Amino acid sequence: MLTLYHSGLSTCSKQVRHCLKEKGIPYESRYVELWRYENLNPWYLQWNPNGVVPALDHDGTAIYNAAPILEYIEDAFPERPLRPEDPRLRWKMRHWMWMGDYVHQAIIDLTFSARLQSLVEELGDDDKAKMIDQSPMPDRRERWRRLSTGGYTGDEIRAALDIVDYTVAWLERELSQSAWIAGGEMSLADVYVLSNVHRIRELYPERVEPGRFPKVNAWRDRMMDRPAAAEAYAPGTAETPPRPDGKSVEGIDTDLQAVLAERAIEVPPFTARA
Repeated sequence: MLTLYHSGLSTCSKQVRHCLKEKGIPYESRYVELWRYENLNPWYLQWNPNGVVPALDHDGTAIYNAAPILEYIEDAFPERPLRPEDPRLRWKMRHWMWMGDYVHQAIIDLTFSARLQSLVEELGDDDKAKMIDQSPMPDRRERWRRLSTGGYTGDEIRAALDIVDYTVAWLERELSQSAWIAGGEMSLADVYVLSNVHRIRELYPERVEPGRFPKVNAWRDRMMDRPAAAEAYAPGTAETPPRPDGKSVEGIDTDLQAVLAERAIEVPPFTARA
């Protein structure tokens, strides 16, 4: 049995939900509310000790962090393959999954600055300290600390945008050589990178402007035309509820096991194909 702990439309949650739908794998969906810091709850940390989403429970084994989860899904469920047979194309797939992680670190800074800064500022000092102290990963603690003490500088935002520009330009060149990132068939690389491009479009649409990056935009449109992607990225579904008004740390101490059991949704195999 597969149980997916995720937060709906977060960048990494979309990657895994999209993959499962493309491969037609049923799973139990359990939504973790990041705006209540449920991801820092001690019960959740047994499924992902890094305190981030998503995490996969496969018959009691914790599988965590998005790129390894996608590879694990492909290993455990090889039907409807999303990994090239050619080792050179498989390398290219993995290279672009690495590139997805590389640009994602910049996207996190941009997302935190654009969307979370004002919400963190509304927390009381004790709640800020609790949220920072409960974050297991040093870089995440530092990000929350920065948001709690004034946020990122203009130079830091420009440095993050430089990484975005570098990645999008390389992706444009790559897609000038083939229809998909790793050759003639869609792969895990396309699933993985799509969520990053999607977030860039939400935050800084001029960074992926169609006139400058026609190949990236045509690829993105092909991806979003796939029924599995359309389902995974749709807001307001049972798996993608709206965020609450404002942030709080109440999820850190709640009985999260019971809360998530009440939220559990059985997601049947997704059968629509592109």
